[in-house]
Amino acid sequence: MMLACGKKEGEVEEVIVGTAPNFVPFEYMDGDKIIGFDVELLDEISKETGVKFKMVGMDFSGLLPALQTKKIDMIVSGMSVTEDRKKNVNFSNPYFTISQVIMLGENSKDITKEEDINGKKIGVVMGTTSDTLADKFSKDLTGVEVIKYNKLYEAALALQGQKIDMIILDNQQAKKTIENNKGLKLASYVLQSEDYAIAMGKDKTELLKKINTALEKILKSEKYDELMKKYID
Repeated sequence: MMLACGKKEGEVEEVIVGTAPNFVPFEYMDGDKIIGFDVELLDEISKETGVKFKMVGMDFSGLLPALQTKKIDMIVSGMSVTEDRKKNVNFSNPYFTISQVIMLGENSKDITKEEDINGKKIGVVMGTTSDTLADKFSKDLTGVEVIKYNKLYEAALALQGQKIDMIILDNQQAKKTIENNKGLKLASYVLQSEDYAIAMGKDKTELLKKINTALEKILKSEKYDELMKKYID
């Protein structure tokens, strides 16, 4: 079974899923193939619902515009649920909870409280909730400059090269980045917790029901535990 995506009545086609495949361990490239936690979770949703999904890679900042212009039908890309995003899209029930953290160069002084961010040059991936947090710091604190990148590895290189002082990102992404790159560490200060969910257009009510029903079953399953052990633990 495949799901119709709003073309001619009765016409059947696959659901086009947008993702930003530079977000280890959730979605990333292995050669020319997109792999990761979210990808395997989507495979399980497909098995439960009978819906066929096709993943399309793009920059994270392009995902919501692509959804709003119907170039894609759905977003599975470690996307945090926010009140602002909920104005324009429907979110599934959450499937993962993360924390926003700060990554530093290994020789940098630790950040233990918000005031320590004063005067810092912050790197973020454009369009993320980290981007929103950094913009808030630039308004609320003193001397904060925000540098926005399309991809995390660009920000990591800038941090290693001391072009920026810190990066705001989620804790799982930070963990993998530190494992794979020398000279980086986590700050003690943790910013906020967020839920990841699947985003889709406001008109995709039937698809939303199918996915929520599938997620309810998958999150209680051994398969979800296996994904956690494979990609997260």
